[in-house]
Amino acid sequence: MPAFPKFKTIITDYGKQRLIAAMSPGGTKLTLTQMAVGDGGGNPTNPDTTSTALVNEVWRAAVNSVSVDKTHSNIIIVELLIPAEVGGFWVREAGIYDEFNKLVAICSLPASEKPLLEQGSGRAQTVRMTLIVSDTSIVNITIDSTTIMATNEYVDNSLEEHEKSRNHPDATLTDKGFTKLYSGVTSIDETMAATPKAVKIAMDNASARLAKERNLADLTNIPLARQSLQLGNSATLNVGTTANTVAAGDDSRITGAMQKSQNGGDIPDKKKFARTIGAVTSTNITFNDASGWYKIATVVMPQSTSTAVIKLYGGSGYNVGSFEQAAISELVLRAGNGSPVGITATLWRRSPAAANEVAWVNTSGDTYDIYINIGQHAYWLIAQYDYTGNANVTLHSTPEYSSVQPGSSTSGQTYTLYNSLMKPTAGDVEALSVNGGRLNGALGIGTDNALGGNSIVFGDNDTGFKWHSDGVLGIYANNALVGYIDNSGLHMSVDVLSNGAIRAGNAKKLSLTSNNNSTMTATFNLWGDANRPTVIELDDDQGWHLYSQRNPDGSIVFTVNGDITANTLRAGEAIYQNNGDIFGSAWGGWLSNW
Repeated sequence: MPAFPKFKTIITDYGKQRLIAAMSPGGTKLTLTQMAVGDGGGNPTNPDTTSTALVNEVWRAAVNSVSVDKTHSNIIIVELLIPAEVGGFWVREAGIYDEFNKLVAICSLPASEKPLLEQGSGRAQTVRMTLIVSDTSIVNITIDSTTIMATNEYVDNSLEEHEKSRNHPDATLTDKGFTKLYSGVTSIDETMAATPKAVKIAMDNASARLAKERNLADLTNIPLARQSLQLGNSATLNVGTTANTVAAGDDSRITGAMQKSQNGGDIPDKKKFARTIGAVTSTNITFNDASGWYKIATVVMPQSTSTAVIKLYGGSGYNVGSFEQAAISELVLRAGNGSPVGITATLWRRSPAAANEVAWVNTSGDTYDIYINIGQHAYWLIAQYDYTGNANVTLHSTPEYSSVQPGSSTSGQTYTLYNSLMKPTAGDVEALSVNGGRLNGALGIGTDNALGGNSIVFGDNDTGFKWHSDGVLGIYANNALVGYIDNSGLHMSVDVLSNGAIRAGNAKKLSLTSNNNSTMTATFNLWGDANRPTVIELDDDQGWHLYSQRNPDGSIVFTVNGDITANTLRAGEAIYQNNGDIFGSAWGGWLSNW
């Protein structure tokens, strides 16, 4: 008989790959789900790492448990419980499978019979395999919650562990159990029980409290109590309008007082109040009669993202009914972070009579003079301003004037806020006017344009017209040039199909028509070759009808593929009448007279 090594457990090549993958960062833990036993085909087995299945599997089930050995932390124990009612086979080998039903480990076992109960003997049998790994955390340690049988060892160990633990039910408001004692008086936890000490503290505290039914009559020091409540002398004074009384009702000391909850809403002249306390950052500015540049403000803008805003109400002109003169202009000033040093200024226009441009001059450091350009007759405008805490704005009520932009100034950016008064032109928004205009580039109607160049497509992105050269317009279908138009006419490289007539000429026309009631299709064809230079032929679906042919010598032949019906036939001077009479020089006249 062949010699086999001793009984052993081997991790398969696949199992090694799973363990290595589980140890890598972000790897998935190995889950051992099933064990199988086999009879080895009736012979002892010699498993190796390349094994992917048992020699002869006889029974398989979910693992009963996967646990770590209590004395060796690097050993994993996997158990399979074979119930008493299962049997009728020998056990010589066993294997462990993962969640993908692939063999992770295999072992050879001493041969043991697992009989059926009806064979007169039966017992539950436990098959245990142990795996040595470097890190047990890479394997899911589980006990199958669906297992309905446990080994005696598992039950005994669980009972012993429970008896030694303090994991017993706690008492609740409805059930008995263990509870924790507490001697304090500040907790609201209902899972602990109060000690006599805690009860005494609570009773002593209650005895020192005021009785609700006494209505403060049990106070021992009334003045001290009033002081503790921060009640002043008025708490003991009566209501009245004389000295040593307090105001009430319609007393002017009450009705004329500001109410905190109104947040200033009960101030009669709010604007005057705001000016009195210096809360309104606004001033009046008047320009002279001329249009030009005016220095309206001096600002300090530190290079730490400071911001300032100036808003002007009113514009150039003062004519009643010219609503655009009631204009709004907004200036926004913004400093950077010092890289580079300076500010930017934008002007937002809402009306044609508003300011036109903005510019600034850096006079020193973070100080800048702000200029605007505005039209004439800009009298008595209102200017409001605001700024961040690290900046400052000083408005000039009578600004300096210059007919031209100061030479050392930097121009800002002007933005127009379009509205019903200032509507954008088609050019402003790069649109095509309804009155006509020029479109630069390709146009697609209902689709994108794939023809490119100076073209227009309809529905299909490569079907339409495209300019080729001076006086030449190409016709495209599915990106193929099917014809073109120039000053000599329409040129087509494909068939021309018409449901109506094709007419040529001006006053008197030549028409090519079809009544659409023929049983066959007719063709009028021009063709030729070396022997027949020019052939004009009429055909239908069954063949040719007739043709006129130019021969190489210049002569012409007219041929009919069938009968010719005519009142009179002429051939030179000869005549053939429809009554059979013939006229010709051979007869000296009519044959009937010969």
